[in-house]
This record gives sequence, structure tokens and C-alpha cells, in this order.
Amino acid sequence: MSVKWAEWKAPGILLGAVGISYVGEFVYLVALNLLIYAKTNSVAAVAGLWLIGPIAGILTGPWAGSVLDRVNKKMVMIGADLIRALLVVLIPFLSDLWLIYSILFLISLSSSFFNPASGAYTVLLVPRERLLRYNSISSILITGSLVIGPAIAGFLVSHWSYNTAIWANAASFLLSAALLSFLPSLHAPLHREKEEKSIRQDWKMVWSFLQANRHFLIVFLLFQGTVILGMALDSQEVVFTQKIIGLTERDFSLLMSITGAGYLSGSLLMAGLAKRLEIPHLIGYGSFLFSIGYVIYAFASSFAAAAIGFIILGFFSAFSNTGFQTFFQQSVPAERMGRIASTLGVVKSIGLILLTVLAGVLSETLGIKMVVVSLSLGISGIAFVLLMATCWRREKVVAAQEGV
Repeated sequence: MSVKWAEWKAPGILLGAVGISYVGEFVYLVALNLLIYAKTNSVAAVAGLWLIGPIAGILTGPWAGSVLDRVNKKMVMIGADLIRALLVVLIPFLSDLWLIYSILFLISLSSSFFNPASGAYTVLLVPRERLLRYNSISSILITGSLVIGPAIAGFLVSHWSYNTAIWANAASFLLSAALLSFLPSLHAPLHREKEEKSIRQDWKMVWSFLQANRHFLIVFLLFQGTVILGMALDSQEVVFTQKIIGLTERDFSLLMSITGAGYLSGSLLMAGLAKRLEIPHLIGYGSFLFSIGYVIYAFASSFAAAAIGFIILGFFSAFSNTGFQTFFQQSVPAERMGRIASTLGVVKSIGLILLTVLAGVLSETLGIKMVVVSLSLGISGIAFVLLMATCWRREKVVAAQEGV
């Protein structure tokens, strides 16, 4: 028992920090969407929130990875948490929308460093054979946050204010930074000749890696395609649930919690079956099945129908997200992960910006219902191709090996 505790002590601290931070982020996400919509009554203004992160990713992606692979990742994570906490505290004191967007942009810049640093640090901290179990437990904490966060947000908004919910997020970042300080540094500087490489040479390294690992690139692009379409759809969620389905702010928070409950159930099942599950199945079948949840939600006309869609969406998202995360960690060398993750993040950010802007414009012109239905069907189509690219390819390889 003591051996197991020693093995999982540091990963447990990292999981605790991530879990606490996610609770605050989900509180903040719900509160901020509701706050902006209440201030402006504009679909475009709410959609604008979803563009800030991708824009920050485009600006930092080309060079952030080059920095991250050469610096202490633990200190990057702590610094990013402290900066985000300070900036989040300022939001309730701002009245102009452009000032709020400016602060959110700076927060997203910090996140552009925190997220790839966290991914690279996880690979250094957790042995390869334990990554799937670690990611399964991480999914439980994240989805627990998705259940608890919106519920807390709904309670704080109803009984106090949007500001209180936003400040709760700042507190979560501070607590996360405190926990991260107990972790080992695990910083191994690159050799001197590698440190002198230019950003341009780093891009060439990334391109060479992608050319040599084309299956990885195909799976990445298809999976991120479902994610990007899903995020573009999410940017219309507040307005869609209120104007089309006719739900209240409290109902919206409850739907987010229901999604989290589905995700939590999937994560618990996956954690128990981690040794029996295969990564291609998690990615392929998980993605296709969670896309069905989006389709049900898009055609929903009542709270009950939307809830069913969100439960399915949440449950199978746990499988697909954890499968893809483990696939990425096992496919990319830790010493290159910052550069590869940041560069690919730029591609994702550009796609997200284009689709979110397009979704906002089309919602104003063609109607939000048509946009949500189209996006959900698009997610389902890409997920089906992803299913073929992962599971069917794996079955071919297994059949070939058995033939030999």
C-alpha cells in the first residue's frame, strides 16, 4: 500500500491542482457567458468570448513551444496560475466590454503557456504504462468539476452575483498554484547545441515529425475537427437554450451539470476498465457516440430531450477525450511536446476562429436553429470518418499480423 502511495503521491498532487483549477474554470465559464449575455443581449458578443482563446493561441503558438521545451515547466504552470488569478479578480471591476475582452485575452495568453506545459510535465511525471489510468482519473476529476462547477455557478449567481462566481475562479487558481509548488521540478535542460536552435528550425522539426507520423496527423486533424465544430456549437449554446428551447439561466446551469454527470459516469467506468480498453476504440467509438448526443441536443424542443443529448454527449466524451489524450502523450516525445503541441494548437485555433465567426454570422442571418443542427451533423460526419481511421485501421493491422 505504501509503495502505491509513493508511486501516486506526486501524480495525486498534480491531479488535485488540475481538479481544483477546473472547478473554478467551469464556475467562471458559466458566469461569464451569462454576464456577457445579460449585459449585451447579443449572440455575437457571447460568441466573441470563444474567439479570444484561439486568437491568443495563434499569437503564442509559433514560439511558445520553443520556450516551453527549454524552461522549467513546473514554474511555468505556477506562474500562469498566479497571473490568471490576478487578472480574473479585475473582471468584475470593468464595465466596458472591450476592457473585459482585453483581460480575457491576457488570461488566454497565460493559458496558452499553462496547457502545453502541463501536458509535457505529465509525461515526465507519469510512467508511460500508467498514462491511461492517470488520464482516466483525471477525467473523473475534470468531470466532477463539470458537475460541481456549473452547480456552484448557478447557486452563486442566484444568491449573490456574477462577480462572486468569477472571484471563486481566482481563488481556485491560487489554490492550484499552491499545490503545484509541492511537485518536483523534473527540469532537464536541452543540450547546448539544441538550445541555440532558432524557432524556424523548431518548425522544421515539427514538420519532419508530422511527415514521419502521418497516422498521428490524420487522427489529430479528425479528432480536433470534432472538437472545433463542438466548440463553435458551444458558443451558441446559451442563446440556443434560451431562445429556441425556452430554458432559463438556472436550467442552462443544470444542463451543464447533467453533462458533467454523464462525463463522470463514463470516466468512472473507464477508470475501472482502463487495463481492458484499447486507445483506438476509445477514440473512434467514443467520438462517434458522443456526436449522437450533439444531434439529439440540436433537435431538442424540451429540457428533457436536451438533457438526454447532454448525458450521451458527456458519457462518451469521457472515452474519446481520454483516449486521444493518451494517444497524443504516447505518440509525441516529451522533449518535443511543447513545440509540437503549440504548433498544432495554432492550426486548431485558426479553425476555431473561422468556424466560430461563421457560426455567429450565420446565426444572425439564417437562424441559430439551422446553425446548431448543421454543426451537430458535421460533428457526426467527421466522427464517423475518425471511427474508420482508428478502429477499422487497427482491425486491419491485427488481421495482417494474425495472417503472418
